[in-house]
Amino acid sequence: MKQSALMKDSLNSLDIPQGLIDLLIENSLSRERLSGMTIDDLTLFLSIDAEVAKLILNALTKLPNYMIHDMRELR
Repeated sequence: MKQSALMKDSLNSLDIPQGLIDLLIENSLSRERLSGMTIDDLTLFLSIDAEVAKLILNALTKLPNYMIHDMRELR
């Protein structure tokens, strides 16, 4: 399976609208890469509103196999 297909399968488990998942895939953002980003990072990288970035990152932290390594606060 190609890396982009693996990324797509991985991101499809996020509980967010499909349009946001498509945006993440188009910008080559994986769950691993997202986990190292802050709300501000994601807002600037994707040119999206902070509330949308917060929605994405909160969905990531709700995954059953997600571990928070840097203990960052999701405002």
